[in-house]
Amino acid sequence: MPKREGSDLIIDRLNEQNPWWRSPDAIASDGHIRRAARAAFSWTPSLLNEVDLTKPYVYTIRGPRQVGKTTTVKFLIQRLIEGGSQWPRILYYSLDLEREAEAIVSIVTETKAFFPREREPWCIFLDEISSVPNWQKGIKYLRDQTTAAEDCFVLTGSSAADIRAGAERLPGRRGGGIGLDKIILPLSFRDFCLAQGVPGPPEPQFTLKQLLASDSEDTLRGGMRYLSDLRRALETYVMVGGFPAALQDYLSTGRVTEATVRMLWDLVAGDVDRLGYDRLAAVKLLERVVRSLGGATSWRNLAEEMGVGGAETAQRYVTALAEAFAILVVYFWDRGGGGISLKKNKKLYLVDPLFAEIPKVLQPGGPTPAMAAMVENIVGMALYRAAEQEIAESFSLPQSLFYWRSRQGNEVDFVSGWGSRKIPVEVKYQQAVTGRDKLVVRNSFGEGLVLSSETLDLDDQVRVIPAPLFLWLLKTEA
Repeated sequence: MPKREGSDLIIDRLNEQNPWWRSPDAIASDGHIRRAARAAFSWTPSLLNEVDLTKPYVYTIRGPRQVGKTTTVKFLIQRLIEGGSQWPRILYYSLDLEREAEAIVSIVTETKAFFPREREPWCIFLDEISSVPNWQKGIKYLRDQTTAAEDCFVLTGSSAADIRAGAERLPGRRGGGIGLDKIILPLSFRDFCLAQGVPGPPEPQFTLKQLLASDSEDTLRGGMRYLSDLRRALETYVMVGGFPAALQDYLSTGRVTEATVRMLWDLVAGDVDRLGYDRLAAVKLLERVVRSLGGATSWRNLAEEMGVGGAETAQRYVTALAEAFAILVVYFWDRGGGGISLKKNKKLYLVDPLFAEIPKVLQPGGPTPAMAAMVENIVGMALYRAAEQEIAESFSLPQSLFYWRSRQGNEVDFVSGWGSRKIPVEVKYQQAVTGRDKLVVRNSFGEGLVLSSETLDLDDQVRVIPAPLFLWLLKTEA
């Protein structure tokens, strides 16, 4: 059999990946659409309503693999096809097997050559574009030299750093829109509940600032009727997390399978390998995070625990796992200096609870974090998702979420917000919260929140709210 040339292979793949060119009804048979329809739960990412495919914008969608980026893209395509006006000017292509920026140009130009009479703008979906080194060169050429200057592009990728760097190299070529960088993360606690139909307060969500105000009191008191259901859901979320495959496992078998945990590790390990780092050191890093959730550490101490060269090496590993959407770094807030302190110890959290299972699966006998520590972790991620403006790229250096500690050693788990006003949030996941538990927050900040397991106390400047209710009602951006 004669060897097929690169262009012929691309044409074959284009035909395979765009069956709706032959018949618009073919989208219903797409594997991602069918699996979503058969799933034991229903989840609609808010992103579906946040993109305007009628404008010549270049969107990026970031997030870990297996979180639902491709399925979301297929839903966008389905909407376009069902709308009628865009068909057949819809191109989807997965770039996992491509390694040259020139391939991106060929994919788009050869597609348009198939349809010479279709002169209106296209919607072009390029999946896992971060697989292609210097991918932005292909997009730049298309925008500068071809009719694709009027098309809408949706680019997905699993590397926060790569997608950010590529997008930054497209000045003036993204269509002039705002909010063009999107992110899909594992399901939040609220989405986890909604996907399963867990009962919860029907009222709208609140910002952190609103949860400190009197306007939220009626909702908080009314929400206590749902607390037992929300607590059970939170205990499940601690074990399952928000990856769709893990939730599917749980709803089908009552637990997350080892295969799903190993798949999650393989995805992270792929980024570790790509950077030339050592997998064992990365596992030790995850183990350290799980064993000491909420505990502050220095880069130097972390390097010693990981068995790597020095502080800078440890920091590079943390940055790599943060940019792979596995770890969230929380820095110290210097109240006197009015900003983030990069030199003081920092805290490491998990982007999703399921990452805590990886060390145990890879190394039997690995650490199991306490329930209270996992709840603190989940609260930290919820606060990050609620307040971070550049959520798509700042897992290694958040600008709105910190922790604080006094010179006497008194600590507040999180301080959140922009500008000079930071709202303190202390997690005390225990049945009884006393005045002493609120003392550090009151003495240091005057007001704030303490999150309990079941106590609600709104008669104080330091409010006590059950963590499950707080997580349900907190308005997040992703």
